[in-house]
Amino acid sequence: MKLRRVAVPVLVGAGGMAVIAATGVWALSGGLYGCTGDDQELAPTLASLSILDAHPNRTQPQDERYSGCDEDDGFAYAGQYYQYSTSRAGVLSFYRQAAVEDGWRLESTNPSPAPAPGSLAVDTSSLCFEKPVAGTTAHLSVWFPSDLGDSAGNYGLEVTASHDGFAWC
Repeated sequence: MKLRRVAVPVLVGAGGMAVIAATGVWALSGGLYGCTGDDQELAPTLASLSILDAHPNRTQPQDERYSGCDEDDGFAYAGQYYQYSTSRAGVLSFYRQAAVEDGWRLESTNPSPAPAPGSLAVDTSSLCFEKPVAGTTAHLSVWFPSDLGDSAGNYGLEVTASHDGFAWC
């Protein structure tokens, strides 16, 4: 009888500690915050998408292609910056056609996405497309740093997606 009085609390305590340890491992691996392994593995897939290589005449890639996983919001991303000497309208027209030809669906347009003075930038995408990639929905954004008061003559393409969280343009 005495053995049972000791064994039950020990077993319950050990089971509780196992649950706490498993929860800690889950939380640290991206369960509560950050990127999961699936989304970290998704970033190179996004970086290899052919749309990031597409650009109009009179534009040049600028810097290296980038990719990674956003630890704050838990989504994978990849992108490329370009320098252009054509018109902004020409850049947008090019991607309206090139993205659709590559299987992307136009989700939204915003010809002048600059935030109002003193407000936060919520969405700076001039064009936003979406398409299925690797079992999830990817979002392609065409945006201009000059809309945020930076780098006139440059634009960026960025693809975001997530298996385990939420991604957007």
